[in-house]
Amino acid sequence: MKRAVALSMAMLATGAVAGEKKTYNYICNGGRFTVTAVVDAGDVDRWSKTEPVILQIGTEPPQILIADPDAPDADSYKNKDYEFYALKKFITLTHKNHGVVVKFYDTCRIE
Repeated sequence: MKRAVALSMAMLATGAVAGEKKTYNYICNGGRFTVTAVVDAGDVDRWSKTEPVILQIGTEPPQILIADPDAPDADSYKNKDYEFYALKKFITLTHKNHGVVVKFYDTCRIE
């Protein structure tokens, strides 16, 4: 019983340290979009790799993207249709359909 209480307290403490959600508006060659991400507590420049990000392009349905484990130094998130990649000032969004690039957003900057 004590172990379960200790585990519950540890989980609560972890939740309390969690970062806050922030929305970033991007304008790019190819269009504009927003990404809502959880920012790691204590590091305003680092998005959480454990929480998904929400991609919103105009009035299209929101897309949930998960972190790409192969890009540890970048904000890189994807699902089967979209791939968002940001490393310093290099920011792109790629929309694919069955592996074929449908639309490419590049030269992106935060608005």
